[in-house]
Amino acid sequence: MVNPSANTNPKLQEERKAAENAKAILGTLTPSSARTDRTIFVLRHAANLAKTGTLARLESRHALDGARIEAADALNEVCRFLDRGPVPQAAIDRATNVIVAWLEALPS
Repeated sequence: MVNPSANTNPKLQEERKAAENAKAILGTLTPSSARTDRTIFVLRHAANLAKTGTLARLESRHALDGARIEAADALNEVCRFLDRGPVPQAAIDRATNVIVAWLEALPS
């Protein structure tokens, strides 16, 4: 059951916005994309919100934990690749897929 107050929960709104921003950035990435501070900031910010979201121990949000953990891992992986050089398309695709799953799991 969706929490009717989820729409007004500032933490969940911030989490959704970060996930949407990360999805937009991932949509522009290719294996030849260069690392930019903005890209790293947006992806790491979303990863950090996903990771800290799992710390909220409200029972109604436990269902989100799996999606959040996967999102944080995938986003951090893309950042690590960007720090070293080319990003494999498979890493971009995985991150995009888990961000979509994270967005779908968040209360709307």
